[in-house]
Amino acid sequence: MKRSDYLRQGKSENYQDAEEKGLLKAGEVAALLSKKFNTKISAKELSVFSTEWHHAGVFKGARNGRLIGRKVYFFSATDISHISLDAILANRNKAAEKPLPDNSPVQGWYPQFFRMTDPVTRRTFPKPFIGIYKGPASKAPKGFRALPDDAFAAAEKQRGKELKPGEEPRF
Repeated sequence: MKRSDYLRQGKSENYQDAEEKGLLKAGEVAALLSKKFNTKISAKELSVFSTEWHHAGVFKGARNGRLIGRKVYFFSATDISHISLDAILANRNKAAEKPLPDNSPVQGWYPQFFRMTDPVTRRTFPKPFIGIYKGPASKAPKGFRALPDDAFAAAEKQRGKELKPGEEPRF
């Protein structure tokens, strides 16, 4: 019976069990707490206070049309009684205090990998080359190593040079 419900509704068995137990969903709890505290509270803010979540099915994503799973957070009556307005506001402030990205300019090199195909076996493998990056530190590629001005000038001349396994280029 539950399997056919899953196919029809897109809810997992654990999700259906939580509904049968009478657990409240995050949206319902947000509405209750909004009335209780006289402050607008979203269901997304309450996800950190939840002790239980279940899959609600697979849906088409908004950005690129890929399939994504959705989580639904459940709360019992005792869980709801332990949530205070101070805790919600503290969590809201913590989320607002994201550190700013480091936009200081950097320059250097990084190992840049390209997929190469062996002509005999037709197998592909990654091959490392020297890549050059100059820009903000927050957008630096993986494996980036900063260089001073004179070494950076020498590294620009070696851009695209193949790296042997374990080789560390000298600039």
